[in-house]
Amino acid sequence: MKIMKRVLALMLAVMFVVLCFAGCSGSKKSAEITNQEDITKETMLIAYTEENAPFIYTDKETGKLEGFDVEVFRTIFDDIKNEWKTFMFVKVDKDYRLGEDVYYTDANGEDCIAYVMIGGVQKNVGDVNETYTFTDDVINNRVITITRADGAVAGYNELNGRNVGVISGVAKTALDNHSTIKNNCKSVTEYKQSDIKKASEDLSKGKIQALVIDEFTFNKLDGRDSFKTLDGELDNISYVYCVKKWDWYKDPINNAIYELQSPDYNDADEFTPIVEKYFGYDASSFDYTPKETK
Repeated sequence: MKIMKRVLALMLAVMFVVLCFAGCSGSKKSAEITNQEDITKETMLIAYTEENAPFIYTDKETGKLEGFDVEVFRTIFDDIKNEWKTFMFVKVDKDYRLGEDVYYTDANGEDCIAYVMIGGVQKNVGDVNETYTFTDDVINNRVITITRADGAVAGYNELNGRNVGVISGVAKTALDNHSTIKNNCKSVTEYKQSDIKKASEDLSKGKIQALVIDEFTFNKLDGRDSFKTLDGELDNISYVYCVKKWDWYKDPINNAIYELQSPDYNDADEFTPIVEKYFGYDASSFDYTPKETK
């Protein structure tokens, strides 16, 4: 009889331990939803205005949203979820006001509002700084100038009287803003993003003596070793995550990324590999220090 009691007690103890571990693992499992009808007041709505690879885009094979921002928030949700039980990435209009505009009204008549904006949001562009509060810089895209490794151009002052190329987009905007450099060039040829291969060939053949390009684009080029980068940069574009103006919620996001990056919280830095996965190099200068240690 005593043996049976001991066996029963042991079985109950084992079951208790199993249930405890099951409960713990369940509490850490992120619940992402994709159907609007499943949104409730307990759903964290993570907004974006348009797809913007590699930050956020639809995977052609799965039809699901993927990208750097998407993977980061899937990874850190358990650390920032607060009262939310599930999360969903939602597309909103460009004039959507975080923390104010209703995105969806659930079956109980509760208004559901997005409080976070992702999708490669650039700081210092338009009215972003006045409209939002944002995290520390997460990703940075430098506008640089490259020349042939064996070329004569060694600095920006030596672009005077040279034929220079520029890639459309942020690189062109940066060069336009440096009117003195641009106006002193003999000619400036603009290349579309899709013509990057032709631009690099023209640089290699000497048709242009320098090419103004952003690092995102440069790191997609084959044969980068045949080029050198001039010291300095024409611009440094910062990408951040936005919250409602003056909202405290930027701090939990900063802290979660910091913990993802810091070996003090993980066996290794888990943030940088995600950056390199989507950008091909370490495009982040995230350098946040938790408030309690400042």
